[in-house]
Amino acid sequence: MDVFAYSAYSLLLYGLLRFLEVKLYMHDHAEPPIVRSRIPFLGHLLGLIRFGVSYYRILREHNDLPILTVLLASQKVYVVNSPTLVSQIYRRPKIIDSNPPFLTMIFKKLFAFCDDDLQLLSHGSLRQDTKVTEHSMLERGMASMNDIYRDIMSSAAGRLESLAVEGPETIHLQDWLQTILPLSTADGIFGTNNPLTRSPTFLDRFWQFDRGLKGLTMSPFPSLTSPGPTEARRSLVLAFKDLVQRYENASSDILLCDLLRQTASLARRHGRDTEYIARYFFAVYVAFVINTVPVAFWTIAHILQRPELLTTVGNEVSKVIALNPTAHSGSGELEPPRVVLDAAMVREHCPTLRLTLEEVLRYVSSSISTMVVNEDILINNEYLLKKGALVQIAATAIHTDPNIWGQNAAVFDVNRPLQNKDKQIHPSAYRTFGGGSTLCPGRHLACDEILAFTAMFIYTFDSQVIGGLPPRDTTDMLSVMKPAGDMDLHMGYMGLDFPWQVLNKRGLGR
Repeated sequence: MDVFAYSAYSLLLYGLLRFLEVKLYMHDHAEPPIVRSRIPFLGHLLGLIRFGVSYYRILREHNDLPILTVLLASQKVYVVNSPTLVSQIYRRPKIIDSNPPFLTMIFKKLFAFCDDDLQLLSHGSLRQDTKVTEHSMLERGMASMNDIYRDIMSSAAGRLESLAVEGPETIHLQDWLQTILPLSTADGIFGTNNPLTRSPTFLDRFWQFDRGLKGLTMSPFPSLTSPGPTEARRSLVLAFKDLVQRYENASSDILLCDLLRQTASLARRHGRDTEYIARYFFAVYVAFVINTVPVAFWTIAHILQRPELLTTVGNEVSKVIALNPTAHSGSGELEPPRVVLDAAMVREHCPTLRLTLEEVLRYVSSSISTMVVNEDILINNEYLLKKGALVQIAATAIHTDPNIWGQNAAVFDVNRPLQNKDKQIHPSAYRTFGGGSTLCPGRHLACDEILAFTAMFIYTFDSQVIGGLPPRDTTDMLSVMKPAGDMDLHMGYMGLDFPWQVLNKRGLGR
C-alpha cells in the first residue's frame, strides 16, 4: 500500500470514528461546551493516563471555560472549573449525587468490599450512619478526636526523641516520614500491638499498596495489571482480620480508639462480618496516612529550603513551647518535667506555620470529586446537565487558576495567603479536603497533626538540607502530589532536655 492510499484510509477511518462519536453521544446546545479530543472516543482517557490529574489543569488552560464537556470513552463528563458553579452543584446532592461514584471507586475498586457489603452501603443506612459517626467524632473539640490526636502525636514524639538520642545523622526525609508517621498513626488508633508496628513487612506492603492506587482504581483488570498491590492489599486485610478477631475476643493488647470501637459496633448492628470490619479499619488507616505523609514532607521541606521562613517559624514555635515542671502522678510518684506543645496554641499563635501549610495544601492537593447526574437539571440558569453524565471537580484545575489565585498561581508562594487576605476567595475554590457529601471528616485532625509534628521537628532538630527540593509528581491520580524524589537532610540535635507532652486544648497530655 503506497503512502497516499494509507493516508486516505487513515483519514477515512478517523472521519468514521468522529462521525460515530458525534452521532452516538449527542450533545445538546444547552449543555456545557464540548471539548473534543484529537482521537475520537479515547483521546481524553489517554490524556488522563499520560498526564494524570494534571490533565484537568491542561483542559482548563487550553479552553478557559467555567464548565466543559468531555467524553471519556463512552462516558460523558462535565468538568467544572468555576467555584461558583461548584457551590451550586453541591446544593443539589440528591440530583447530582457523589455516593455512587465514591462507593465504586473507593469501596469496590480500592478496598475490594464484597457485593453484599456494597449493596448494603448503596441502599441501606449503613453508609449514612457511618458518615455521621465519623464526622461527629472527628469534629474540632470533640474528646474522641483529641484522644486520637494525643495518642498519635505521643507516639510520634517518642520516635523523635529516640532519633535525637542517636545523635546527628543524615536521613532521606520522605523515607523517614514514611516510617515514623504510619507507625505512630497505627499506634494511635489501634494500640501498640498492631500488625504494622509488630512487623516491618506490613509497612512495606502498605507502601506497595499505595504505589498501586492508580492501577487498582483505573484498570479493568487490576489483579493482572497490578498484581503486587493486589497481593499487598490481601495480606493487609488478613492482618486486620486478625486484629478485629483479637479485639472482639476481648484481647487486652488491642486498644482501639473510640472511633473504631463505635464504627465496629455500628457495623455489627447492621449485620456485617469480620471481613467488612477489617476492610473498613484498613480504609480508615489508609485515609489517616496516605495524604498526611506527603503533606508533612512538603511542609517541612519548603520551610527548611527557605532560611528566612525557617527562622520565622522557629521563633513562633519557640514562643508556644512551655515547660511543665515536675509534678506528682496519680499514684503519688514524681514525674519528670515535660516540654509541652498544645496544637491549639500552634493554630492560634504560629500564623506563618499555619499559612505555610495552607499554601502547601493548595499547591500539592490534587483531589477529584466525582458525581453522577440522576436527572436533567439546569445549573446557574445556563448549563444543562443531563441524566447519566458524570460531574468532576478537580483541585489541579481550580488551584492553578490565575483568575482566582493570581498570575503566579502555578508556583509555591508562602506569602500568597497574606497577599490574598483582602481578596474575596470563593470558599469552593479551596479543594484540599473535597466538599459536599464527600468532605473529609478527618481534615481537622490531619491539619493539627501536621502543624504539631512540623513544630516538634523544627524545635528538636537543627537540619541542614543536602541538595534541593524535588519536583512534584504531577502525573499520578492521588489526592496529594508526592515528591518525584527525596530530600536529604543532615540532622543535628538541638538539645531537648525533657520528653514531649502533647495537648490539644481539651486533650490530656502524654
